[in-house]
Amino acid sequence: MKKFIQNILINLSLLFFVGLILALAIRGISGNPTEQDINDTKWKDDGPFELSPDRGRFALMYSLMENKSFQFSLPVARFAVPDVAYANGQYVSLFAPALSFLIAPGYLIGKYFGIGQVGSFAVISLFSIINLVLIRAIAIRLGANKMAATIAGFVFLFATPAFSYAVSLYQHHVSTFLILFSIYLLMRWKGLWPVALVWLLTAFSITVDNPNFVFMAPIAIFSISRIILLKTSEKIINFEFKILGGPLIFFAAIIPITFFLWFNQMSNGDPLKLSGTLPAAKEIDYQGKPFDPRVQITKEPVPESQKKQKTASGFFKTRNILNGFYLHLASSERGMVYYTPVLFLALLGIPAIRKQNQDMLAILLGVVGANVLLYSMWGDPWGGWAFGSRYLIPAYAILSIFLALALSRHRKNIFVIIIFFLLLTYSLSVNTLGALTTSRIPPKGEAKALEPISGRQEKFSFDRDIDFLIKEDKSKSFIYQTYVSKYIPAWKYYFLVLIPLISAAALLIILLRFKKGEENVQD
Repeated sequence: MKKFIQNILINLSLLFFVGLILALAIRGISGNPTEQDINDTKWKDDGPFELSPDRGRFALMYSLMENKSFQFSLPVARFAVPDVAYANGQYVSLFAPALSFLIAPGYLIGKYFGIGQVGSFAVISLFSIINLVLIRAIAIRLGANKMAATIAGFVFLFATPAFSYAVSLYQHHVSTFLILFSIYLLMRWKGLWPVALVWLLTAFSITVDNPNFVFMAPIAIFSISRIILLKTSEKIINFEFKILGGPLIFFAAIIPITFFLWFNQMSNGDPLKLSGTLPAAKEIDYQGKPFDPRVQITKEPVPESQKKQKTASGFFKTRNILNGFYLHLASSERGMVYYTPVLFLALLGIPAIRKQNQDMLAILLGVVGANVLLYSMWGDPWGGWAFGSRYLIPAYAILSIFLALALSRHRKNIFVIIIFFLLLTYSLSVNTLGALTTSRIPPKGEAKALEPISGRQEKFSFDRDIDFLIKEDKSKSFIYQTYVSKYIPAWKYYFLVLIPLISAAALLIILLRFKKGEENVQD
């Protein structure tokens, strides 16, 4: 009993520390945005809504909560530009809807205290904490040392670009939660109900972000093995089908699909029309009409037969794969080598899981492969203006599970531990920088194109964040801007957050290295 209470206290202390760091980093300013001021620079370029993806999802939630409408008023539409669609003479969301519904409770609670925007961002932080817990739980069930599993969750949340997107308004942590929770369901429980839940989560994932279905597919397909059982003997192959499995999967999946069709009908006027395939309003003129400044206006209208229609599959092209691989893995713009090199040690954990659970290895590698491959084919693998490769956050979570197994296997190897700590310190430093400053980092091509306009060198990696922190003396942290900025410069606040992170990492590594513990404990 004493040991059980000690474990509870340790876990609660860890969660409190994680929550405290996220609270220190979460982006925002005081006040509740209104239609009269939502387009001010204090909320947009200079504020928490510095990039259009977070504005687009907040705009839908705001329209639903404040205007009771699926269509945007003109101020809200201007706020969401360029990620706003124009359909049936009205402005509507260009994104899948679920995230906007999920952040609504946080917005309403925050609004009561005068920080509605911060409350909506806090919902994403909550999902990021749950992801840390799930990474730890999955790693332990795969045979990892408990301390190594804890470190792995810590690495994912604070030593990868996941940190920046845990304190802002993006869908990636919710997508990662759906993937991790589905995996945990299949590992933790047998029978048909976990299978039904996996298919419900798979269908729901599409309403969070349409490409999620590809990442969830390896998990959903594997779950069918719980329904269709294959038994082989010397010359006979028998199939056993659990008859309740099919109806359970169908009814589980139809619930979120029905929600998605209903939203499309209410928003776009067509239940089968995905928001992302609607005509985008890149800008809105002074009369409130949409236009795309990139399209040259000609005297002769383009015949309908020659207009290029947007399709969901049209965003992905195989010819982009090599450039995408390089960008996500090795480039200074978004690559793992520059932003989170500590995760390359995860490769040391693959042999361990190959011996422990080959089925789970196939699922995990399937998710990572689908994530990397899909967004390497994506027309915008940079993720627009972004900090690191935000698209690979689900892959970072899976790699962190492998990292837990690698640390468990090599925790007595002092050389591996030293290399790990050095890479972890570097990765923590880079990603804490991104979380506390800005994600407005342009792709290299756009940065070079901006230089003749700005008359200065435009940086396209995290050195842009260094300038934001030191030269401009800025941080977008809510706590810093509201309470601390009058007392210390931004760079001191950065170290106020970073030093506890590095200290906690060192303590966890020392405990991993010297504390005796069971290696294969189920949690």
